[in-house]
Amino acid sequence: MLSIMLTKLVASLQRTRVAGRLAQSDPARSTKERWTTIRTGLMAMLLVLFWGHAGVATAGKPELDPSYVDGKIYYMIGPKIIVNAIVTQPQLYAKAEELYLLVYPINPSGTDTDPKTLPSGYQPNCDPCYHPGVPGIFAYHDHVLTGAPGLGKDGTAGGMKAPWKIILLVYNPAVALSPTFTPITSASDIDAAEEAGVFLQINPGAENPYEIETGNVLICPLVSPDA
Repeated sequence: MLSIMLTKLVASLQRTRVAGRLAQSDPARSTKERWTTIRTGLMAMLLVLFWGHAGVATAGKPELDPSYVDGKIYYMIGPKIIVNAIVTQPQLYAKAEELYLLVYPINPSGTDTDPKTLPSGYQPNCDPCYHPGVPGIFAYHDHVLTGAPGLGKDGTAGGMKAPWKIILLVYNPAVALSPTFTPITSASDIDAAEEAGVFLQINPGAENPYEIETGNVLICPLVSPDA
């Protein structure tokens, strides 16, 4: 059932993004027509695939999302998502760093709300988080980022607000549900883990079949628990 759902989600994502790119690249079409195509694709994506009623910050209290960076936990504060930024804000998307959502295949209905513990005793960072712009079946996941305060390309310090492009990976159930499972906590380990079969091939035919670029961007401060 999980594989069928993933196939449908991937196909819908690809159709929506292709339609948006065609609308953007065709100069013969009017601005109104281009935006109609983009809005239609976004509405279909939001209504059919994406819903975010849980994991949303309450009024007056910023949302804190734990995230791994080089094996250490940092926190995203009050993250703001820009859905389909790959089309609507391509320049922002082009400079965005990678934020990997490493998904646990334990929510095939996409509706579970109870905290879950894997056979190894590990509990996901998001247990669960229904982020806007992310299909519900991916709600149980870890965040793994490529940088953090003090670890940026130029030795950044303090808060780090870099735009993050959201990339999905799904753990192989045989790995994630093993009693000896150890989570990936560093972006530098992802490539080797893909080659070792730690993740499922959820994007057949793509340059990297293990990953799906959602086309969405996250904007948020990122701080260390020691900050």
